[in-house]
Amino acid sequence: MAPHDALVTDIQNQGERLLRRCDDLKKFLALVRPSSNGILESRRWQSEAQDARALSVVCSMAELEAFTKFLIQETHREINSSPLSISDLRPSLRQLAAHTTFESLRDLSDHSKLWERRKYATTLELCTDAISLPIETRHAQPPLDGRTLRPEHFNRIWEIYGLPNLSFPMATWSASLQKMALFRNDVAHGNISYGEIFQQAGRSVMDVERYVNDISEFAIHLVDTWIEYLQTQGYLKH
Repeated sequence: MAPHDALVTDIQNQGERLLRRCDDLKKFLALVRPSSNGILESRRWQSEAQDARALSVVCSMAELEAFTKFLIQETHREINSSPLSISDLRPSLRQLAAHTTFESLRDLSDHSKLWERRKYATTLELCTDAISLPIETRHAQPPLDGRTLRPEHFNRIWEIYGLPNLSFPMATWSASLQKMALFRNDVAHGNISYGEIFQQAGRSVMDVERYVNDISEFAIHLVDTWIEYLQTQGYLKH
């Protein structure tokens, strides 16, 4: 039996769900594309096109966030349930194993405990404690920070976990994710008025449709990369 077979199947299923939902959003956007005959569209159509774009941005970004948290949390659960110790992990991943210790150092005033915990955090290559990678349900899931996902979040994930391949082998994926993050925040947080959101360059129906497609393609890459990582046990030290 290959490593993590059950988890790999779950990842494939969740990835397929994300793709199906993004496909539904693209079909929705296709219904409100502007006509090609040059006729001025009605105000009702313009309103529907705005709402379709807003919905597509918010929903596709929510799907990507939910899937990314699923990958991290389920992988942490599986590694935590193994007989491995912290010293068995690749060095870049040990910082997550010591997440609670690092967080406790933020406001610690007791110097006797401060140096003890610093010593623990800086000698993890020798630590034989059982692994306890963080799993957060109420707060941001480390190594995420609770903010709208951007390319920097995935670059951080690739670096910490030591994932194979590039995080964004296609530059358009990174650019689209960055634009979607800005667009999503404008919609969700009222940064500017609703009407102004859609007057900005790069936010037409066809632009958003392209961004959603790029999110889908990046998700396929993320699934393939994560499965390869699990099957080769890339989380172990070399």
